[in-house]
Amino acid sequence: MDVITGLTFKNMLLAAARHLDQQKDTVNALNVFPVPDGDTGTNMSLTLNAAIKELEMTGSVEVNRLASLLARGSLMGARGNSGVILSQFFRGFSDGLAHVQDGITGEDLAHAFVTASQTTYRAVMKPVEGTMLTVGRVAAEYAAAASEAEANAEGVLKAALEGARTALADTPNILPVLKQAGVVDAGGQGLLVIFEGFLAGLTATPEELEQLLAQQVAVQTAQAAPQLDEVVSVNKYCTEFIILGTGIDTQHVRRELEPQGESLIVVGDLDVVKVHIHTAHPGQVLEFCGQFGDLTEIAIDNMKLQNQEFASHEENHHLDFSTGTNVVDFPTDQVRGNPKPIGVVSVVSGDGLAEIFRSLGVDYVVAGGQTMNPSTEDLVKAVNSVNAESVIILPNNKNVIFSAQQAKELTEKQVGVVPTRSVPQGISALMYFVAEDSLEDNLAAMEEGMREVKTGEVTYAVRSTVAGDLHIEERDIIGLAEGKIAVVGATPTGVAQDLIRKMVDEDSSVISIYYGADLEPEAADELDELISAEYPDCEVEVHSGGQPLYYYIVSVE
Repeated sequence: MDVITGLTFKNMLLAAARHLDQQKDTVNALNVFPVPDGDTGTNMSLTLNAAIKELEMTGSVEVNRLASLLARGSLMGARGNSGVILSQFFRGFSDGLAHVQDGITGEDLAHAFVTASQTTYRAVMKPVEGTMLTVGRVAAEYAAAASEAEANAEGVLKAALEGARTALADTPNILPVLKQAGVVDAGGQGLLVIFEGFLAGLTATPEELEQLLAQQVAVQTAQAAPQLDEVVSVNKYCTEFIILGTGIDTQHVRRELEPQGESLIVVGDLDVVKVHIHTAHPGQVLEFCGQFGDLTEIAIDNMKLQNQEFASHEENHHLDFSTGTNVVDFPTDQVRGNPKPIGVVSVVSGDGLAEIFRSLGVDYVVAGGQTMNPSTEDLVKAVNSVNAESVIILPNNKNVIFSAQQAKELTEKQVGVVPTRSVPQGISALMYFVAEDSLEDNLAAMEEGMREVKTGEVTYAVRSTVAGDLHIEERDIIGLAEGKIAVVGATPTGVAQDLIRKMVDEDSSVISIYYGADLEPEAADELDELISAEYPDCEVEVHSGGQPLYYYIVSVE
């Protein structure tokens, strides 16, 4: 095919999303570390599916319009490090096609691949070769070479695919950890799957394409983070909808709606705008926005009645974290009136941990963590729901930090991110939070404070592997100290005891243990007795964390 039309381009994106959805478990299985957090494929699939939702809301087949929606949807829907990098790839891809309206030539496509690669490298502070960055870069180099040889659009795409396969096969030679595990890079594999979907969407016959897209791409909701559900007395209607129009001035819409309520979000472009607001007069909001175009996906919820209903439940402050369902997080009385100077948003998984973080002053808890990375949009919504002039985000997971940094750029509030990589780091950081201090002073103090704690985690191995001198079999219990496998054993309690021995030194004074959803309190009591007897000079605290997947989370101070 010499030129890719807008309709064909859309089919390519749909085919890529479907193909990745089918292959996400294969991508997940490439996780190098044998812990149960192999979610690269899932995060990339959710990110691309978020973009597909944007595409499905437009009838346009203009290439630059579709590319713009691809960039915006993936940006807001990005989950985990792999999802954020993928969103940056699509952002660059969109920029490369910004001048194209009717059809993509081979030269246009090569330019899009090159721009996409450049954008991903710029987005990562310390680019690592042997990852999806490398796969995207080599694909772009092959595409550019094919374009210079005057290949048509199909030829350029096939060249990019060849480059991606070549680069992916070489990733174990670049990263020793991949070679040791006997796998290729998971993010690179996910990118290759997307490119394969591109080609399938481009070359398939109408019958083949219909079969490929027969099943709608399933947008997973099990990992969704909370909706905006603060307790309010005046602006009690959570109102959301989409405006479909032409030449919509989003800044004008935002200015006019600001006096109508709070937690306002207005995002979009000239033709599609998404609006979210907590208001006392949803009818007035809809009437005003209706003059700009057709309103669709309208949802109005009475939060006051919802909260009364939830308050009558035995669980009161939350729904079940272990299932990944939405969290109903009730902000404190402080956030109902005038905005306070600084609020805090924290990402945690487990009802006990959520309660601990709330008790330490967190205003909004986002459900997430291992295998449950919240999207950029989830974090933006959480930030905007806190009635504070500035907001601090505690990611508490290395795979959420990138999304938190991205969310920081997508809200009008002043936002700071403390790059906490674990629950203990998040708790330690909160000990240094002073509401009366400035945002800058708090960020500096909290980042310093998070370094004063050691983190240990006890979970199970999802596959057999070798970690240094440790030979690990699938389903073995493993203990991680500061993210590195340090202990392997048969029982969670035994591994936790051995792990703590490796973490405690002469300067240690406090040992905190948070037991997970898969353990009974009696097991935690047994560990408490063992550790208290072994370290009589240390204060030992045991709490129910309720976190999934991890039997114990341990902090040593």
